[in-house]
Amino acid sequence: MLWLLLAALDAAELGEGSTDLTGPMTPSAQVVTLTNLDDPVRVDDVEVRGRRGAARLAPETELNGAEIDALGAYDIGEVLDRIGETLGVGDEPMVIINGKRVANSSVFSGFPPDALVRAEVLPPEAGGLYGGKPGQRVVNLVLQRRFSSHDARMIGSRPTQGGTSSLSADLRRSAIAGDKTHQSGVRVSRDSPLRADERERGHENEGPGAGAITLRPRSDAVSANVNLTHSLGQWAGVFSLSGQARESRPVSRLGANIVEGRRQYENLGVSAGLSGTALGWSVQGNMNGQASRSRDEGFADIRNENQSLGFNGTAGRTLMEWPSGAVVANLGGNFLGTRSVLDRNQARTTTTFHTGEVRGSLSVPLSKAGEEQGKWSGLGDVLATLGGSVRQSSAGGGDEVNAAFAWTPNKGVRLNGVWSASSDSVPDLQRFEPVYFDTPMVVFDFRTGEAVEIAPIRGGNPDLRPPHTESLSLTASIGPFSRWSLAGNLGYLRTESTDGIGALPDLTEDVEAAFPDRFQRDATGRLISIDFRPMNLGSTQTEGLTSSLNFNLPRPAGVAANEATVVRVALNYNLRLGSTLSLASGLPELDRLKGDGGGVSRQDARAMLDARRGRWGVNASARWEEGYRTRRFSGQDGSGDLITAPYTAVDLKLSFQMTSTSVRAANADEEGGARRRSAGLQLSLEVSNLFDARPEARLGDGAPAPGYGRDWQDPIGRSVRLSLQRRF
Repeated sequence: MLWLLLAALDAAELGEGSTDLTGPMTPSAQVVTLTNLDDPVRVDDVEVRGRRGAARLAPETELNGAEIDALGAYDIGEVLDRIGETLGVGDEPMVIINGKRVANSSVFSGFPPDALVRAEVLPPEAGGLYGGKPGQRVVNLVLQRRFSSHDARMIGSRPTQGGTSSLSADLRRSAIAGDKTHQSGVRVSRDSPLRADERERGHENEGPGAGAITLRPRSDAVSANVNLTHSLGQWAGVFSLSGQARESRPVSRLGANIVEGRRQYENLGVSAGLSGTALGWSVQGNMNGQASRSRDEGFADIRNENQSLGFNGTAGRTLMEWPSGAVVANLGGNFLGTRSVLDRNQARTTTTFHTGEVRGSLSVPLSKAGEEQGKWSGLGDVLATLGGSVRQSSAGGGDEVNAAFAWTPNKGVRLNGVWSASSDSVPDLQRFEPVYFDTPMVVFDFRTGEAVEIAPIRGGNPDLRPPHTESLSLTASIGPFSRWSLAGNLGYLRTESTDGIGALPDLTEDVEAAFPDRFQRDATGRLISIDFRPMNLGSTQTEGLTSSLNFNLPRPAGVAANEATVVRVALNYNLRLGSTLSLASGLPELDRLKGDGGGVSRQDARAMLDARRGRWGVNASARWEEGYRTRRFSGQDGSGDLITAPYTAVDLKLSFQMTSTSVRAANADEEGGARRRSAGLQLSLEVSNLFDARPEARLGDGAPAPGYGRDWQDPIGRSVRLSLQRRF
């Protein structure tokens, strides 16, 4: 059926595109405006050539085609994930396409990486210019003018210790022709169960039926999607349709009983949007609908159905041109209405709720750098952004004010600051999500000094109160410098919150005394279940430093970018200066760095390598976390404390292209150069947790900690994954 769908899409083949997906952005002061960013223009006998897909700001970091391929990603979504890991752009960067915001950028995440000409990480101040939150990072993806591919992939993975395995298969069709694109795909997967008797877990495997308990449940899933974009006169339209279904069969201990559960989930989503220009404003709007249903049997008899309809829109324009640059205003808003029907033990409850937000920001350039004899002069570039938002939901209202300051005193040196204060409303999902028993987990019970397997309770909490948060971040960045493209940054972040919404901290006796109703014990005192639903914490304060260093192997002179050996290295280091917590109003403040209220690691680090030479590719990462103490009783170290050992894990991926046939780009002068993928088979071998590291811990008196044997906290360990990918 998928190939019939793909054939139908090809029948309506994307013809010659008259324009790109997005038009040129409003230029800053002292920049020549080009009506077509691909064509040269002569001004006073000087030929000026624009760059297709250029953003408002020059990128802080840019990846060309070869560097994108070196990331070893299957699709653009994985490219963004890897960029987030190596370049520190955060969990939710704003994604723009060809230099401009679009109604729904997620429709491009399923395209192959070689559909990209380049990927640009813009400076932190770009978030305010493009209508995001001040300080939010922006990634500009520049697509090929023309592109077409059929791809298939099969993946098999299994722990070296055996016991469980995973199989999956993907089919994908992708095409770009100017401003017209389509992408469709289907994926199926199956994970076999990992049973308790396949691992050494001591007395937890004893008793009738205990060996059948699943440490990882059997699960099956299937998903499909279709994404289309098309020009509609001076506007660009986007349409997306997706669906998924999954089922899992966990077997767990619930009290003295062994219970087999069955969980099913189906979801269908559709969205449509438009982007263009109206009355001088760059406008984007997208409407989306979701319908889902879930069934939970065994642990509890729960059925839930949800329908939602939402809209989000943004608009931005240049208000005026100052000698220092353009004053830019951005407006935005969204609305979501949801209806939920819950059947629990033959009792039906119907709930409707809504959320809405209106936001705005103004970016003002305070200074523009001059240039004398090739050197910057004056104060440099200075940009200030002020913003705010108002939110309303079924749980109440909220608001936020924020400000950002960006100063570039010299080329390659950037200083940024972001401050925000918010009184937020509670997300409806955190209030109304159905309560359910999740996959069993092993925890250390400080009261008894034993490791026990419990059935965690998840879902929503209708009693949540609105949180109040204030945060400040300061960042200094330098680079890139030299042929090595050396770049680095140092950041400071401080966050304070009252009634912050979070999960239950580590299970110390102080935590159980503060929230006794969240711990369930049987008649013998054995811990059998813990309520992990979201909760309000009295107050929290975190403070820390972040740092990163990135560099590339220099490209030899005279060698094209897509023909050189690519080696990119990223190093990240984080240091927590403080982390305090008050569980509830009136309770003392707990210092988590000392181990009170659940310990946290003071420092962690990560190193990543992405390399490619010819048909070979290598991707590797190593992460390290310092050990820490969790005190049984706050304020003092004791023999019953849990001391977690430092942890290091290494992942390695090797890939090989079976043929060297090169497929050229449609345009000889395309920025991406020669196409990077052949029609042959690509083989990838990936080893997660290469040295089979497992979490380890001891008690304060030096004795081994229960629940931290080889197969307790991580029963999977080292895993090998083989991937076969082919383009047709």
